[in-house]
Amino acid sequence: MALKVVDEAIQLHGAGGISQDTPLAAYWMHLRTLRLADGPDAVHRRQVARAELRKHTQEKI
Repeated sequence: MALKVVDEAIQLHGAGGISQDTPLAAYWMHLRTLRLADGPDAVHRRQVARAELRKHTQEKI
């Protein structure tokens, strides 16, 4: 969500959003890197799905 907010702020600032005049470019870079370090979204979705399925089935998932 934070990445989306910063991306929108960059859009609103136009070319100034990617310049060194504002911290937006640095924020975007750090947030994007954090997303990669946090792991793939697909892995998180799979873990949530498994947890939910365990509530409703006796089979090993």
